[in-house]
Amino acid sequence: MNIYEYDDFRLYLKDCYDEKKSADPSYSYRRFASDAGFTNPGYLNDVIKGRRKLSVSASEKMIAVFAFTPKEAEFFRLLVQYRQEKNETERQEVYKQIIFRRNRSSFARINPALSKYYQDYHYPLIRAALMAMEFRGDYEALGNFLVPSVPAAQVKKYIRDLCDWGMVEQQTDGLYRVTDQFVEPPSTLRDLVKQINREWILQAVEPLMKLPANRRHISTMLLSVSSETQKKINEKIEQFRDEIWDLVRSDTAKADRVMQLNLQYFPKSREGTDHGLQ
Repeated sequence: MNIYEYDDFRLYLKDCYDEKKSADPSYSYRRFASDAGFTNPGYLNDVIKGRRKLSVSASEKMIAVFAFTPKEAEFFRLLVQYRQEKNETERQEVYKQIIFRRNRSSFARINPALSKYYQDYHYPLIRAALMAMEFRGDYEALGNFLVPSVPAAQVKKYIRDLCDWGMVEQQTDGLYRVTDQFVEPPSTLRDLVKQINREWILQAVEPLMKLPANRRHISTMLLSVSSETQKKINEKIEQFRDEIWDLVRSDTAKADRVMQLNLQYFPKSREGTDHGLQ
């Protein structure tokens, strides 16, 4: 297993254990802990399940067990710090270091699309733009089509990468078209998707302040609901997403614009009872 393919050190530990368990059905968490030099047989199981933190000394034991190279060891330390850091600002700074080191690893050289596509929102944005305009190499026009606009030199780089990854191809008539090829990040890199979703959410602020109401729809509702209604609303949202995709797929008119749709639905209180918080 490649450590650079992970965002979560706990998932890496779990996969390592599962691999050993698959090779030897008698392998247990007790033995896993013993192999790493821990006297507490349940320690690693508690760490993997999030019940305990992985201390600095424990991290160094795991690094020795996995025989990481110095660069891999530093990457593992960053994963531990990122997952256990409570300050969100600090977490984001650590994640930047994770991305930087992953991009310089052999994993990034072998899997460039997987490493980069979800790190920069311009890749999916430009890919979507190619489905809404006829592009034959006028990078400045494509850049000005986007909001906010993107410099032509950067657009050229994004197009080149998308072509190299097989996600875009140039037809014989010079027209660039999106292919069916798509980059689906593995579950080990789920934080990549979280990061780009975070970026999309942040980008919703500017349209609220700059676009007239007839060009956007932004609204907020605070709902006091029961647990049953909360689940029903979740189901309605999923149903709505499916309906939106059906509308897009059945659209027979030529696409001429790119629209961003954000859906956020999350608690603004703790779960409680009639007599107070649980």
